[in-house]
Amino acid sequence: MSPKIFSPEEKDAREQEMLGCAKLIIRDEGLAGLTIDKLVKQLPYSKGTVYNHFSSKEDIMLAICTEHMQQIGEIMARALTFNGNSREKALAVHVGSMLNSQAYPDDFMIGVSVKSAGCTSKASEFRRLKHQQIEMAFLAPIFAHFRSAAEAGESIVPAGMCIEQMAFSCWSADFGVQTLLMGDNDACSIRSQLNVETELLNSINLIHDGMCWQPLAKDFDWKASVERIKTEIFSAEVEIISQLQTSLNTL
Repeated sequence: MSPKIFSPEEKDAREQEMLGCAKLIIRDEGLAGLTIDKLVKQLPYSKGTVYNHFSSKEDIMLAICTEHMQQIGEIMARALTFNGNSREKALAVHVGSMLNSQAYPDDFMIGVSVKSAGCTSKASEFRRLKHQQIEMAFLAPIFAHFRSAAEAGESIVPAGMCIEQMAFSCWSADFGVQTLLMGDNDACSIRSQLNVETELLNSINLIHDGMCWQPLAKDFDWKASVERIKTEIFSAEVEIISQLQTSLNTL
């Protein structure tokens, strides 16, 4: 009997099923708990079938990270459509990132864990190439936006820095604030007294002011901008967050 030939859609659906199962294992047991054998036990597929999709545990982890990056890329693209000045559009990218993390907290924490695990070097060439392509696809519009603002005289590229470094500084602050303040914090820690949205706005404003990106923080109502961004661009995420909070309050 000839082996069954699966369509591209069937292969993709099966791969998504495997990744979904891997995410559940990581969520419940951490990265150390994820193994190919454990994955196979929870799937209706043989180990050989899993290996037809993923070369290793690290290959699975990089695929999860790439999938998360695709979600963030969609958020960034939507953010840049905001009807505001260039600095507001840049801020919208970070507001969207924050709301996406709050709407899908499990995906965010798994993405953080996987991104920090250094799995890229052990993944397949196919996964590494796909990861790089996705990364460049969502970063290119951000770099272009920063470059456009500088060329228009709305911001200044600090001496010794390039556009890519400016964007990286903002993304580093975004990632750091969310990683440190999302989830449970020690009640005795200073972090327990901080709000993700407030500190993200503070951090991004500090960096944007350092670029002399107009209008400066002192000259504009950036809190009002955040509220507009939520309402006009990310109402779907806000609704999901509201539903999550309602569910938690009823437990």
